[in-house]
Amino acid sequence: MVLGSWCVNQFKDAGEHPEDIGYMPFPITIKGKQAASSGGQYAFAVNNKASVDNQIAAMVYIKWLIEQSTIYDDEGSIPALKGKDLPDSLSEFDGVELLSDNAPAEGEESLYDDIRNTAEVLSGDYPVTEVLEAALYGKKTLDELMEEWNKKWTSAQESYSVEITG
Repeated sequence: MVLGSWCVNQFKDAGEHPEDIGYMPFPITIKGKQAASSGGQYAFAVNNKASVDNQIAAMVYIKWLIEQSTIYDDEGSIPALKGKDLPDSLSEFDGVELLSDNAPAEGEESLYDDIRNTAEVLSGDYPVTEVLEAALYGKKTLDELMEEWNKKWTSAQESYSVEITG
């Protein structure tokens, strides 16, 4: 199931066999290196209209939450603080480069959607159906499916003159 890392422990707590629940990065590589998005689910903020005392208290709380609390281990999610160890539930992310989601450049606001729709690998229910059919009928292995999707994605990128750098 494609969800965020925040739900891993909830799934484990809901079933009789938590050892059967795992979480892995979506299989995408950039120049041969496994990568995963690490964009936050929520953002922390301080109300600039609050009193100075409340602003200071909020900043201290956010600092504690990010640097010292166990919230990311408790939830099994990617820590907000760069360089902090991943929780055990994300052991499959060992060696994966975590990337931050940046806003698109001006004029490229629809580029991701355009590529996704052209590649037809992340649009609607079709990818889920392909994975289920492969699993149920053994028509393709996961490696074959991922190789096919990578080719479609690369072709779609090329059709929009996208060049991967970095």
